[in-house]
Amino acid sequence: MFCTLPFEELEIHIDGNVYTCCPSWNNYYSIGNINNQNLEEIWNSEKARELREKVLNNDYSLCNKERCFSLGEGKQANFKKHYDINYSPVMTDLPKKIKLCYDYECNLACIICRDKVNKLKDEELEFLNNKINTFFLPLFKNVDILTINTAGDAFGSRHSRKLIKEAAQKYPDLKFDFTTNGILCNKVILNKLNITPNKIDTIRVSVHAATKKTYGKMIKNGEKLYDTLMNNLNYLSQLKGNNNFNFILNFVVTSVNYKDMPKFVKLAQKLNAFPVFWEYKQDLCTNTQYKQELEITNPNHKEHKKLIKILHHPNMYIYKNSLYPILKNLQDTELNNPIKEFFKKLLSAQN
Repeated sequence: MFCTLPFEELEIHIDGNVYTCCPSWNNYYSIGNINNQNLEEIWNSEKARELREKVLNNDYSLCNKERCFSLGEGKQANFKKHYDINYSPVMTDLPKKIKLCYDYECNLACIICRDKVNKLKDEELEFLNNKINTFFLPLFKNVDILTINTAGDAFGSRHSRKLIKEAAQKYPDLKFDFTTNGILCNKVILNKLNITPNKIDTIRVSVHAATKKTYGKMIKNGEKLYDTLMNNLNYLSQLKGNNNFNFILNFVVTSVNYKDMPKFVKLAQKLNAFPVFWEYKQDLCTNTQYKQELEITNPNHKEHKKLIKILHHPNMYIYKNSLYPILKNLQDTELNNPIKEFFKKLLSAQN
């Protein structure tokens, strides 16, 4: 068993750099750049071949074990065969999944990533839209799943909406993995973009709160938008109930929202969604003024011990693979875990 991502996926980022998974998971090991290479050159570049050779030999020295969602806890989430392809350093098959992470336009301002609503400049929007037919659509010819948009919002970006609509029309069998804040992810928008349920592989909604009050602290004008968000989440829950796609609710843990974590589990259960808890790292979120104050996983943070107690809440044990590695490590290794202490005393008494 080995990680299959270097053999199946590509991520394209705002600077043109291409990765085989999240850059923070593989220490920003880029295998090429779309600004001066084509897909075939990047896919089997010298760096791509080197990475695959190492992985095939169970060598993950190029990866960041603390941040990789698979390596960090040995969960091996990506250590399985997704597609019927041959795995070797040189791949004859082009990637089956492409993630677009270059479009930063978003309709919300959230304290974990940006202080203001980001819009593409007119010349940037024109440039990207002109690339849809000449660059992007040909790129998707052999793709099974297209992930869009992890840098901004899939439905809040004007370029992403146009790209989704044209890709869905050109490739009827293409499935989408949407990353969104949920505010514009509704029946009307999906219909306008030609997205029927059978075209959805995954919808990932970044919520980061379980109550209106906390959502208002996380998102600018969040309390005014909360009811819209919940209406859309209920719609997606109903849509999932009648169809087969992944429905994920994302929660980036900060000093502002960590007390909502147990309630967030219950919210996900109510919506028939899977909760995922990510740690906030200030070096990954560069467009916000709150950096150091938010990083509650730092042992020196004044509320760090309170986070530990929240991680020991019974609700936080319900989903085995929902915690980002550093959060899972905190939950597993802290000595004041009441559940572990109970069983420790029980075993001692038996011996």
